[in-house]
Amino acid sequence: MEEEIENFKIHLGGKIKKFRKKKGLTQPQLGALINKDYQDVSRVENGKVIPSAYYIWQVSKALEIPIEEFFNFEK
Repeated sequence: MEEEIENFKIHLGGKIKKFRKKKGLTQPQLGALINKDYQDVSRVENGKVIPSAYYIWQVSKALEIPIEEFFNFEK
């Protein structure tokens, strides 16, 4: 179970990073859009923490990405 959680954090963070870069945003810029500092964005993107559902919703709105894209682990 612990390994699954770690894999989930890494994969979800990687998705957020991929979509952020696709939009041409830096971590501080994304952080400003969702009222978080860049360290929070970095911790999520690097799989250090599991973001809340609200955090993921904020990111999906800021990046204009459907929220389900963050959970599509096939891609």
